[in-house]
Amino acid sequence: MSRRQALGGLAVAAGLGAAGWTAADLAMPRAASAAPTSLFPKGVRPTRLHVVAESALSQPERILVATLQGQLARRRPTGGEVPGIYVDVPGVGYEVWLADLADRYGIDLVEADGAWDLVDLFRQNGAHGEPVDSFVVYRQNEASANVATTLAGLTGAVAVEETLEPVALQHGLRRLLDVRGRDDRWVMENYWDDLRHGVAIEQKPDFDNRLRDYATMAGAFMFFDGNSDFRAEVVGALDPDAAVVGWGDAAQGENAFVSVSSRAGVRTIPADHARNLAPLSGITLNRVRQRPAAHPPRPEAGTHHVAFLITDGDNVQWMLGDFQSSANWFGAPLRGSLDLGWGVSPALIDLAPSVLRWYYDNAAHGAHRDRFVAGPSGGGYLYPSMYPRAELDLHTERLADSMRRSDLGVAQIIDFDSLDDTDLWATYLKRRQIEGLIYLEYSRYDAGRGRIVWANDKPVISARTMLWEGLSGADEASVTATLNDAGRDPSSADGYSVVVWHAWSKTVANVKAVVDNLAPHVKVVTPDVLVRAVAKNVTR
Repeated sequence: MSRRQALGGLAVAAGLGAAGWTAADLAMPRAASAAPTSLFPKGVRPTRLHVVAESALSQPERILVATLQGQLARRRPTGGEVPGIYVDVPGVGYEVWLADLADRYGIDLVEADGAWDLVDLFRQNGAHGEPVDSFVVYRQNEASANVATTLAGLTGAVAVEETLEPVALQHGLRRLLDVRGRDDRWVMENYWDDLRHGVAIEQKPDFDNRLRDYATMAGAFMFFDGNSDFRAEVVGALDPDAAVVGWGDAAQGENAFVSVSSRAGVRTIPADHARNLAPLSGITLNRVRQRPAAHPPRPEAGTHHVAFLITDGDNVQWMLGDFQSSANWFGAPLRGSLDLGWGVSPALIDLAPSVLRWYYDNAAHGAHRDRFVAGPSGGGYLYPSMYPRAELDLHTERLADSMRRSDLGVAQIIDFDSLDDTDLWATYLKRRQIEGLIYLEYSRYDAGRGRIVWANDKPVISARTMLWEGLSGADEASVTATLNDAGRDPSSADGYSVVVWHAWSKTVANVKAVVDNLAPHVKVVTPDVLVRAVAKNVTR
């Protein structure tokens, strides 16, 4: 069946060449302002954001507003005002990013009363002369919610849940398609050639506005089918080193789906709870810079150096949410009283560059510093040993550029029994931008016990120990004892330690408890400084 047959002849009426996407549109990021090196579709930069509180919207209204968000974010500016929508979630990062968009980037903020006021505004006035006046009807909490989101991105429509259809008609919207009872396979069979193949969105149908604005803006395939053969078919059909934004079915462990994606040469960007990526991606920053790092310590006999690095730094949704505000993490009152390493996804330089810039600007920079490294395993969550080598070579080439733009020199790696595969690490470390790698064995992260291997004369440093509630030897007292008893020769790998602390069971306060009980000969540095010290001082 052709796409036009599947649409029941409505493809022409929908104006796919005007209000929707064409195959040529999907080949490159839509916005004219997108950086040439962007690996992700980017929205247009708004000049005015209509702000609506998420709590004021029902679940069906959230999906409606998200798809309207996406439609506005993808329209090419033709001069004058560029309107957008922002869904505020008080108490976490989203209100901070909104204030930053207004203060630093000069975006006007207008309060919106609700979903239907926004529908009326953009049905009548459109965006750059293109009204949003049609909808795709779906049924709540079934696969058709994802189908409607995907087809909204293809047709220029919004997604309307079946109980809202009478209200939508009253507000002057017209039904374009009815996808109730349809599923992701139906979409793939009928529309695959019209969708992006470099980015897909993996999202549960019962998640409301999360990621749907970005999927609509990008014209990307939104799907969810657990760990099925169909899911393997989807990731296998994507482009080399494509990104799946969202999260899979981790009921049997996250490796259940990350392994399948890795073998297909596809990376995962954890983001299934992310909101507002359509307007946030509209800001373009070709490069952002961290506050300067400290100089590597001089090789001083009798000294042991240690760096503390948080886990789960690849998590985009967390960086957008309460990572900023929680006293466990970046909002900790103790932050700035010790050197700390934080992971971050280089994808933020395209997906939410203003957010990345905010973190860098608010990093501690005094007697003690916050410094960022790329989260695992570089440009997304993947297992390098499973990635086809040609795709990994492409990945690391892209990664090096995004790390350059994000001012990152060190990347975390998660893999299985691969520490000694120096040919594998050479694929990363032949890139000038990448100074070293920090290796975490999938289980346990500290299985390498601090061993260091070398590739291209650069270090791959395994975690010596970790802070992790409920695991043997990973409590504060054990970690403190391990570090105090560790080697003190700066020319040996034994003279350096990386401690990874589990983001979900430990806090900055737990790290500080270890630091406060270290012996005087144990010196704390940031992870990037430790990598440079190892490279400079350790005998090969």
